[in-house]
Amino acid sequence: MKIKLNKLKGLIAQNDMTQRDIASLINVAPNTLSRKMNGKTPFTLPEAKIIADFFGITIDELFFYHEVPNREHSA
Repeated sequence: MKIKLNKLKGLIAQNDMTQRDIASLINVAPNTLSRKMNGKTPFTLPEAKIIADFFGITIDELFFYHEVPNREHSA
């Protein structure tokens, strides 16, 4: 599975929040969150849970793409 951060960035914008607000929510420094948002450092499971719960979605919905394999069926 691929990690996606655009969903989180979109939720931050839609809710008139800043990355500093999310950093405060998960109790990390803003520069630490910046590294996480840029994919340089992973979010911990507790951080992911806090953020997902805050936005009312699952961790899976927040961070992962679901790719459906292309399967050809022979008839």
